[in-house]
Amino acid sequence: MALNIERLESSFDKIRPRALEFSASFYQSLFEHYPQLKKMFKQVDRAAMEKKLIASLALIVENLRNPEELTHALKSLGARHAQIGTVPEHYPMIGEILIHTFSQYLGTYWTPELAAAWLDAYNLIAALMLSGAETPEEFLNGELTFYEWLDLYGESSSKVRKMIASETHFHYRT
Repeated sequence: MALNIERLESSFDKIRPRALEFSASFYQSLFEHYPQLKKMFKQVDRAAMEKKLIASLALIVENLRNPEELTHALKSLGARHAQIGTVPEHYPMIGEILIHTFSQYLGTYWTPELAAAWLDAYNLIAALMLSGAETPEEFLNGELTFYEWLDLYGESSSKVRKMIASETHFHYRT
């Protein structure tokens, strides 16, 4: 499946100014529609969870043109999610709410073509994560996990750093 990278990048750029609001809205909708998922997040700091979601999305979009690295990172993310209790049945729920949140935040910019682009991207992301979840030992021992990858490579991206700095008020040393 060929992704429409330009469309994904340009639409995500429209989300950036309201990134943490987008993330908070995603989780609010997720828990409203699927309250059974709340228990998985009992011990998780909500602000940190929201930052991780938007930073993860930003990193994914930033690296759509680096499929080899992104594939490994997404498989490790799937392995990590399997380790904390995410099962395959959760992925359609997450996808539904994510696509819905994009449609809300993109407003009149949201078109059937853009919806198809994000659905294709989500389906590919979910497939890679589920692949990593099948053999978590391959991705959680020795290799970088997704969040380690985010720490090392994501924040080296000027766009991701700018988004994190503006949305979280964290300032990088120069």
